[in-house]
Amino acid sequence: MLTYQELKSMTHKELLKELADAREVMMKKRITVKTKHDKDTSSINKQKKLIARIKTAIKEAELEEMIETSKKID
Repeated sequence: MLTYQELKSMTHKELLKELADAREVMMKKRITVKTKHDKDTSSINKQKKLIARIKTAIKEAELEEMIETSKKID
């Protein structure tokens, strides 16, 4: 699992790919838990938190980019 520092060092494109991958893993985990092939329901919550961290890193990168462009305008 990626740490927040690793996520912050990624590019926007890499973060979007990680988000897509994390959502796919989340979907697969939900299916395996629903079909009773996997009893580890905490893995779903861990995956939710990872998705939230990735989304936060994306939003922060977008905000930093907006700040930089506004400084160039001034």
